[in-house]
This record gives sequence, structure tokens and C-alpha cells, in this order.
Amino acid sequence: MAQGDKAAVLPLETFYHGERLDQVRLSPDGSKLIALRHVKDDTLLQLIDLVSGDAVYLARTDNIKYKIGWVRWANNSHLLLSFRFGGVRGMGVKTHETRLFSMEAKEGAEIIPMVARTQKDEHQSQFQDDVIKIGFPDQDHFLLSLDREVAGQDNVYQVNVKTGKMKLQHKHKPGINSWMVDRQGVVRVGLGYDEKNVEYKIRLLPPGSEDWMTAWQWPAFSEQAVSVLGFGKDPKDLYIRANHEGRNAVFKVDLSKADFPRTLLLSHPQYDLEGGLIYSEAKDEPVGIYFSADGADSWYWDEEFKAFQAGLDKVLPDTVNYISDLSQNDRTYLVYSTSVTSPGTYLLGDRNDKSLMALAETNPGLDETTLVAKQKIQYKARDGLAIEGYLSVPPGSKAAPLVVFPHGGPFSSDNNSFDPFTAYLVNKGYQVFQPNFRGSTGYGHEFMSQAIGQYGMAMQDDITDGVQYLIAEGLVDPKRICIMGASYGGYAALLGVARTPDLYQCAISFAGVFDLKEQRSSYRKFTSYNLAKKQMGTDNDLLEQNSPINLVKQIKAPVLLIHGTEDRSVSVKQSRWMADELKSAKKQVQYVELENATHHLDYYSHRKATFEQIDAFLNHYLPL
Repeated sequence: MAQGDKAAVLPLETFYHGERLDQVRLSPDGSKLIALRHVKDDTLLQLIDLVSGDAVYLARTDNIKYKIGWVRWANNSHLLLSFRFGGVRGMGVKTHETRLFSMEAKEGAEIIPMVARTQKDEHQSQFQDDVIKIGFPDQDHFLLSLDREVAGQDNVYQVNVKTGKMKLQHKHKPGINSWMVDRQGVVRVGLGYDEKNVEYKIRLLPPGSEDWMTAWQWPAFSEQAVSVLGFGKDPKDLYIRANHEGRNAVFKVDLSKADFPRTLLLSHPQYDLEGGLIYSEAKDEPVGIYFSADGADSWYWDEEFKAFQAGLDKVLPDTVNYISDLSQNDRTYLVYSTSVTSPGTYLLGDRNDKSLMALAETNPGLDETTLVAKQKIQYKARDGLAIEGYLSVPPGSKAAPLVVFPHGGPFSSDNNSFDPFTAYLVNKGYQVFQPNFRGSTGYGHEFMSQAIGQYGMAMQDDITDGVQYLIAEGLVDPKRICIMGASYGGYAALLGVARTPDLYQCAISFAGVFDLKEQRSSYRKFTSYNLAKKQMGTDNDLLEQNSPINLVKQIKAPVLLIHGTEDRSVSVKQSRWMADELKSAKKQVQYVELENATHHLDYYSHRKATFEQIDAFLNHYLPL
């Protein structure tokens, strides 16, 4: 879109509908595709025959009882599907649960459970979809890491994809939660978490050895952390992500040598490398890693795939182009092409005839004619720390009102990719500021660790300092600013109007945290409780001082609170209590409770209600 052009304001549904298409997967022989299609509240599993062009729907869910978490090919004829839903365990604890199923890739096929129901008194695994290898020992079987005997300690089972018949392959060990295998299907990595001491460890079985050994061990949130990414064709080649000069980088580890020496493969001087490995199916080797940071895309160490990617980028020059799937011979492939002004397009390619065909857009109606690029900005916090953020400006509207939109997490970050809330706000006519305050991920361990036990302190100042920077630069009208966010972002929004009551004209929170002590306590029935205490801090006075529910008297701006009753991450009582306190203090507050809504607004009807409430609130309290 040219600067100065003004885009037509699109219907709200364009933004809250969500992706129409995702999880597009290519069969191993490259002859068929599967995809999840989303039609309002329903999700349909579609099969497309690339030879005949025929397309059929294999399954449908209304997403009320369960969602399809993921789907993948088990072989050329059968699929594996993970179903995700909210369950209730002992003592009324609400949980996330997964179940694993298979089905033949044909219309009318039966959906078959891969993990049989346990007896009444036996342990029922919470997560049943940790598939660690497909096609082993043959195309009719796969390997599953599952805690069927002892809670939290997985066995490895060989499972028949057609019947669900299971055979124990590797038995659980104390201190090990889950397992990984090499490319030959040998169990070679054990991942452990000590909840009492809040420590992680990685156990390894080197090739040619019968003795397991602890390769790495570290306390939570330590820069010593190691992530196992996968194996090479040779079982001695292990690929990991670990610290290199303050940033996460990719290494190859030689397991055949006693000290496990590392060879640095890829690193970035400014950003962590956070994506997963890209494998060549034909070579049975990792060839690169998915990575994106302002124009950088997938990175490769394999020369063939470097050239392959360069060819794609030449044909598709204005987008980041990810090779998202490959056939077994690497000749047929899928590309996911995206940018902030192009939410996503799937393309089908053939390396033999050098063809590349667009399949479908993920968000029809949103493209470069209706979206604008995010501008990266850099500013200094009050203590001198350099902070990055993104500013989105409607064309020809530099004096537009500003919506400050801090991310959730807080261990996450915003980037220059498409997101529906920013797109909606900018299309409506607002500027949007997304600060990556200290504690955001992707900027190295030291930057991230400043969120540990620091909720509401310098992290919040970074947001305030970013807004003040925009005001000082003459980019924002200081009397036309609202702050909104979800989860931790919702917490930051309410803390913003409490700590700096004259800076914002309104605040919006979805699924926000307002009582830090109560949020920390909500983990007490889970194995992550000690981790939560370390993350959020143990100083109760500090938690109370930084909880918006204790700062209600300082709030001047009108507030909109939205929360779902089936939120498994932040209890709905957080918003109920905050709404009650605001009403008792005679503050301007609107509270909207969404029946059966989740933390991530998984359902169309809940996204619709959320966007409509936000739209009406902004029309009233931050009019254009």
C-alpha cells in the first residue's frame, strides 16, 4: 500500500474469523495433501488427491468437546491426529489433555484410538500424543513416549497405526520424563526435570555404549540451558541449541567422543535462533533451521538447500518463504509464504518440472492492499537499556490515536509478522505500538532473565518509556492513548493505568492477571509450582505491591475486562475479582465473561464477541 493511501475499513469478521486453513501436510510419496479448514466454529479435515484433483472431507469437529491439535501422515495411507480438550483431574483441577488417534486417509474411515482406556484405578496419561518417530520399525508402526505406568515417567511404545496395538520398547527410568530417539529408532536421549530443585537434565546413550550418562544439567532459567533439536543420519551427530556469546545458537555435538565436543553451525549476533530443524527426507539429515528476524528467513548449512531457498526467494521476492514440507524424495514440496502485509499463502512446488502453484491463502481478504508494514523502532529505557519495539501506522494518519499493545507471556516477543489484532486496529485507523520490554525472548539470556521475579517493575517501565519516547518524537498525541493486552499483556494494561494514570485514556484486558500471589498459588497442584515460584518470585510484599487489584484507587481511565470461563492458564476469578474491586471503588469498568471460552480464544464465536466488545469500547473511549 502506498504511503498516503487510505485503506477501506474492513468488516470485523475479516479479522476475527482466524486462519481459514492450516496444518497443510504432504504425503510421503507427494501424491496427496491434508489440511485443516476452519469454517466459523467448525474445523474440517480435508484430503486432496494431487493426481486426480479430487477433494473430500474426512472428519469434522465443532471444537466444543475437542479440537484437532495436529494432524500428520503416518505413512502414505494413514494419518495420526492429536485431539486436545480441557479435562478435570483429581481435586477438581482443570487441565489440558491430549488423545491420539489414527485413521485411514479415505472418506468414511473409522477413527481409531491409539492409547487404550485404562482401568479405573490405573494412571490415565494427561498427554498422549508425544510421537517421537514415525515409520518404525516399518511403515505400519510408530514410537510413542507415554507415562502409562508411572505419572510423569514415560515408557517408549511401538504402536501399530492401524490397530493401536502397543508393544513396550523402552521402560521408564527415575528422573526421566520423556525420551527421544535417533534416526534409526534407538532411544538415545532422556529428558528430565527435578521439580523439587527446579533443575533440568539431559541423559545420553552414546553410540556403541551400554551406559547412560548425564551430559548436561542446569537450574531453570539458566544460560547453561540446552535444547535437543534432533539427530543426524549418523547417530553420533546430535544437534542442539545452546548459549553462544549470550545468544542461543545451533551446534552439532559429537557423541562418539567422551567430552561431547560442539561445532558451531549457526548463530546471530543480536537474536536467539529459536526455530526447529529442517530435515531433508532424501538425505535423512538436518540441513538448516527455521528462523526469522526482520527479513532473515530459514538458515541452512547444506549447500543444496541454500541454493533451493535462494531460488524460491528470487521467485517470491517480497515474502519470507518457508519450505514447510517435503516428499520422501525431496522433489515435491510445500512452501508457506508470508509477511506482515501477506498473512500466509501455501504453494505446491515440483523440483523436477520447476513448477510452483499457489494452493490457498490462510486469511483471504487481507493482503498488501489492506495491511501495512510494521516499523521497527529502538529506544532507551530510563536505566539506559536498549529496547526494540514495532510501530504500525495507518497510511496518511501519523496523528492517529495510539493503542499500546504489550505481548503476553511474558516469555515471548512481538515481531514484524502479521497478527490479527494489530491488523484490525491499524485498518480501523489506530497506530499500534508493540514493545519488546525486558524479559521478552529472542534477545539473549541476560535480557530474558530480567523478567524473573520482576513482574511490574522495570518491565513495566520499559512500556511506559516507549510511549514517552513516541510522544517526545512527536509521533503520538499524548491525550489519545489506550493500552490493551492479553494474559501478561492484560496485566501490563491494568498496571499501566494504575501506575501512570494520566498517560492512558482507557485500558482493555483479555484474560489478564491482576493478583500475582493468587496466580502463583494457582500452580500449587501442578508439577510446575516451584518453577512458577522461581519465575514470579517469592517476595509476597513485592507481589502485592505489583498487583493491579491492590492499586484500584489509582486508576482513572475506563476499563474493559474480558475473560473466558474455561481458561486453563489464568482463572476467570482474576477478572471477576478485579471487576468487583473496580465497581466497589466507583471506577468505570465493563466486564464481559465469555461462557466456555479458552485462554487463546480458540472458538470463532468467542473471537467474534471479543472483537465486537473491543470495537465498541474503543469507539466510545478512544474515538477516531
